[in-house]
Amino acid sequence: MDLEEAKEFKDRCSQCAAVSWGLTDEGKYYCTSCHNVTERSREVINTGAIPNTKIQAINRGLKRKRKLEKGWDWYVCEGFQHILYQQAKALQTLGVGPELKNEVLHNFWKRYLQKSKQAYCKNPVYTSRRKTTVLEDNPSHSDWDSEPELLSDLSCPSFVESGAESQPDVHTQKPFPIIKASQSETASVCSGSLDGVEYSLRKEKGIVKMTVPRTLAFCYLSLLWQRETITLADLLRFVEEEHIPYINAFQHFPEEMKLYGRDKGIFAIESWPNYEDIYKKVIEVATVLDLPRFPDITEDCYLHPNILCMKYLMEVNLPDEMHDLTCHVVKVTGMGEVDFLTFDPIAKKAKAVKYDVQAVAVIVVVLKLLFLLDDNLEWSLSNIAEKYNEKNEEDKPWFDFRKWYQVMKKAVDEKKQKWEEARAKYLWKSEKPLYHSAIDRSVVYKRREMVVSLQKQFSTLVGSTPTVEKQSPSSFQFSWTEEGGDRPCFHGHSLQGVLKQKGQSLMTKNSLYWLSTQKFCKRNSHQQ
Repeated sequence: MDLEEAKEFKDRCSQCAAVSWGLTDEGKYYCTSCHNVTERSREVINTGAIPNTKIQAINRGLKRKRKLEKGWDWYVCEGFQHILYQQAKALQTLGVGPELKNEVLHNFWKRYLQKSKQAYCKNPVYTSRRKTTVLEDNPSHSDWDSEPELLSDLSCPSFVESGAESQPDVHTQKPFPIIKASQSETASVCSGSLDGVEYSLRKEKGIVKMTVPRTLAFCYLSLLWQRETITLADLLRFVEEEHIPYINAFQHFPEEMKLYGRDKGIFAIESWPNYEDIYKKVIEVATVLDLPRFPDITEDCYLHPNILCMKYLMEVNLPDEMHDLTCHVVKVTGMGEVDFLTFDPIAKKAKAVKYDVQAVAVIVVVLKLLFLLDDNLEWSLSNIAEKYNEKNEEDKPWFDFRKWYQVMKKAVDEKKQKWEEARAKYLWKSEKPLYHSAIDRSVVYKRREMVVSLQKQFSTLVGSTPTVEKQSPSSFQFSWTEEGGDRPCFHGHSLQGVLKQKGQSLMTKNSLYWLSTQKFCKRNSHQQ
């Protein structure tokens, strides 16, 4: 498409109101912002006689225009690459370094395509059941620089000094064959993608089929490789807050990538990601890809329990003095050792550490060491702290467990209520309608236009409602103010009320740790 020739068209786009037009191969104007294709067209000069002239198209790759406006010829893996590309861009917007998208995630994805025999191999699965014509086209330089062009880049850089399995003679191999199938072979009433039906039925031992939840596993593996300051819990929360594409991620596909039929079952997601499920998929993907040992998690890394404990102590509004105790627990238990924290998929028992869960568990252990949490000792210690604070208002206040509990319960209940309301109000239907076959497309789009029209009329009658701006993402969900506000801050409070001096060191007044319920069970059974 020629952007220079499209500059003469000054109308605003009907979808995004932008004035940024390009020309398709058919001479029609399309919006470069939202890829909306208009009915207006321009005469395209025949360039057949002009040497060294190329007419390029968006995301060309294997995509070629079909007749009857059926869009590009595209494969399921291209759809997943587009989702990964959008997720990588979103992570970059959240502050992650660009090397995660251009290097780490890119290499993981290439490795998956090679392991699953979809690309970067001699006999890809696409050519096994379909007669094809191999075109000796030259691939472009990179398939992540702008929009993804999946099977056009054959440079498969190995992991940096990682001992990963490298592809032999990658520069001497022929480019991946571009498949040119006939119209009768590619046209399908069952799916918009060329291999939607085949992909749905494909069941091979040892092959992990790509799914939308597994895109989050790829993203987390990339974050872990880069040792970024985003935990798995943060990643899933950003997904729910719609900072990272996940639900209805297919609506970001270009207009020419028609999606219907079997594609709906592959790309449509109707549930939020679950922590345990994504965690299992992370280990599964890393094992299948045969990834090498990840970079070491050292004491200066964000994922180290000492740093994460400090973060969560601030998050849950606990005293700063507890950090010394959490560091001591981490040191005594050995949870801060590099070999324990570093993910090694090649190991016999590949197991990734749940860094966020581990840090919270350490804080709970420290709370039990200080207050026992038997529904008795913590309240008696709170009475002592309350009396001391009343008599010594000018001194550093002692930490009052009861007051902290009341403040936290109110804050957590408010957050939970907002979370439940947001989930209840969430619109699962996408702006881009899905249909079962190409035949139903016109009916579905007419219904969609009718719904949009009714919504506009209703909003006009009711009056314009103020739009709520999406809050910028943050790793902290709670903010605390100084003493006296609605959310008092306990960070500067002292643990003197729960500690006692013994020699040159401080010991906890609580001499117990385990709360044994054995006596209670015997007593109850005896009474019965």
